[in-house]
Amino acid sequence: MLSRRSILFIVLAGAIAVFGGAAFATPPTGQTTDLLARGSTERLHVTHNGVHLKTRGPVDVAVTTVTFAPGKSSGWHHHPGLVVVVVKSGTIVFYDKRCRAEIHNAGDVFVESSDAPGLATNPGTVDAVVEATFIVPSSGDPAAPTPLRIDDPQPKHCARS
Repeated sequence: MLSRRSILFIVLAGAIAVFGGAAFATPPTGQTTDLLARGSTERLHVTHNGVHLKTRGPVDVAVTTVTFAPGKSSGWHHHPGLVVVVVKSGTIVFYDKRCRAEIHNAGDVFVESSDAPGLATNPGTVDAVVEATFIVPSSGDPAAPTPLRIDDPQPKHCARS
């Protein structure tokens, strides 16, 4: 039989596991995402003209248009796969977990491919628009697809949000 103290500990640990990450997550502000298309495919292993793409299993591919209002951000996040981002207009500053900034202007391409948190911001005075192609492991369940992003807490040593 479990003691009251053990039951309290189990309930508290469960609450932290379920709600702890959400309480400290940094959701997007002033960001809109328009999902243009999403589909699933079996394992990919293709090479053409010097480009090689190989996955270990089935993947989902999604294409989105993401718009950032002036001065707003994606919130700290990471992706379960990789994302190829093309800056269509404006400027995006991407901060890594160490708060190092990379500036990307219209026509630039960058890739997000880490479990570490990152933050995209629009430092400009007009909307910044990106086209993002996600390649993520497939859940195998169209009713419960793999999420395209996972919210993260802000790194303690970075004041950006």
